[in-house]
Amino acid sequence: MFQLLACNLACLTIAGLYYAYRDVYLHRRKREKLNDRVAYMLWVAANRMA
Repeated sequence: MFQLLACNLACLTIAGLYYAYRDVYLHRRKREKLNDRVAYMLWVAANRMA
């Protein structure tokens, strides 16, 4: 009985870590990439004006 409980708890922990990674880290990375693209677009526009 304890082995079954330990296995289920391990699976739950791994799934929780994966979903936390997916929701937090990947969202932050996506936001940073968007910020870089906007900064580059503004830099190109500023250089064309000068």
